[in-house]
Amino acid sequence: MEISFIIPVFNGENSIEKSIGSILKWNREPKIEILVIDDGSTDGTLSLCKEIAKTDARVKPFTIENSGQSIARNYGMKQCMGKYIYFVDADDQVDTEEIFHMWEIAEKEKADVVMGSYFRVNGVQSERIHLAGEGFISRSGNTTEQALYHKVKTESSFGYVWNKLYKKEFLDKNNLQMDDIRKVYMEDQLFNLKVWSKSPIWYCYDKPVYFYEIGNVSTTRKAEPQIHIKNLTMIDSLIAYLDANRNLEENLDVLIPLIMRTFCWSLVKNIEYEGKNAAKIKERAKAYIASENIQRVIRMKGAVKVLWRLPSFLQAAFYSGCMVLIRLKWSGLVTALFYSTYPIMKKYIFSVLK
Repeated sequence: MEISFIIPVFNGENSIEKSIGSILKWNREPKIEILVIDDGSTDGTLSLCKEIAKTDARVKPFTIENSGQSIARNYGMKQCMGKYIYFVDADDQVDTEEIFHMWEIAEKEKADVVMGSYFRVNGVQSERIHLAGEGFISRSGNTTEQALYHKVKTESSFGYVWNKLYKKEFLDKNNLQMDDIRKVYMEDQLFNLKVWSKSPIWYCYDKPVYFYEIGNVSTTRKAEPQIHIKNLTMIDSLIAYLDANRNLEENLDVLIPLIMRTFCWSLVKNIEYEGKNAAKIKERAKAYIASENIQRVIRMKGAVKVLWRLPSFLQAAFYSGCMVLIRLKWSGLVTALFYSTYPIMKKYIFSVLK
């Protein structure tokens, strides 16, 4: 078995058949399997998947108690038999021909992770999202590999699991699993940064391999009142993981931008739904300021220098200013800054958030 496609699904009877169908177009020699993990659906999802399985043995339905997509993905990783793993969301589709080329790259280059680009789909409209480049990314490789890495790490490329082909042996060897989505925000990014901290051979393939449906409601497109708590839990989890593996300083270059990015996102994300509310902005800012882990990490040697390696000067300058305010614990000034500049931030967010 070469590739295990893992699809977590909850009440997805209206989309799961189309999602599975896109994978069943695979007609290449390498063998695949499709593990559909029904996450305690209350509609006809499981019955539908069982019917599909009767017509194609590559489809393997499983059911678990409702636990969230992260736990469902972990379950799939334990059950799968493929050399490689590819995650698919139940309301999205894949391009099997391009995933085959990802597999060819993984085999040829001995890659642990191959990352592709994708389409953002909203009904009949679609937008192709490019990667920052193509080839290997590395902290310590040649100049081209390092330059591509510093571009990739600041974009949303690390933020998804569904545009990546993972070598199962690498994940198993490093005991890499998804964190519970009910407790953390950006669990895909947390997983990928844990993967990255284990020094994988990582290749970027700038061809669209996935169709990401943005028309459905998700946590990125609705109010999330506890976003700051979930973000801090995610950061605490990553810091604890890096501390345990004794490579926190080595990963400051991804950790510091992540802290600043989630800090800004925590303060502005809900304004679209709640309106500009100074008290709520201040409450979320104070949560970051009060975090012992945040304060420890942003005061480490080289923390500011890391930000000035970001490709965008404006982003580096803004993040650096926010870091100073967090260090000084000036929650009032932070609140005034974000309250007054939100219209500008909103335009920037929609221009860069993919």
